[in-house]
Amino acid sequence: MMNRIAYIPYRLAYDLVSLFSRMLNAIFFGGSTAQTLSARAYIDGQDSLFWERFGQAINLLFFWQENHIADAWATEVERARYTLERLEASYDREHP
Repeated sequence: MMNRIAYIPYRLAYDLVSLFSRMLNAIFFGGSTAQTLSARAYIDGQDSLFWERFGQAINLLFFWQENHIADAWATEVERARYTLERLEASYDREHP
């Protein structure tokens, strides 16, 4: 477990890289700002040779991870689930 002093700059850098990836996905590839290039490469790579190769290139950049694009997709799915759970809980409190 990372101590708090190290975690804050790590998390800031992680969020900035994620934001940049989402921006590139939207501006240059016509994708969603809610999806990183890595997650998109994982999903769209199942049906598109371009995205499959793009995903392979991304995985090479993250060589220390077994499958970065699959992990990125799973992280985004988990974040979406967390958001939906919070929204449901909020709705349930407001509408008993």
